[in-house]
Amino acid sequence: MARKKLVVTRKELGLSQQQLANKVGIHRAYLSNVESGKHNPSLETAAKIARELNRTVEDLFL
Repeated sequence: MARKKLVVTRKELGLSQQQLANKVGIHRAYLSNVESGKHNPSLETAAKIARELNRTVEDLFL
């Protein structure tokens, strides 16, 4: 299942996948797979992504 809220929020903040991945400390390809629903991030990674986007994990992943 694609994570539309994650993609929309990232784009609203003007961040590319590469920029967000760099901030979080993950590979761009992994972030792409998370956004497309191919991979589920660990709770730690989900929290880092949410923190960088000023959202909660629940807002982005539930």
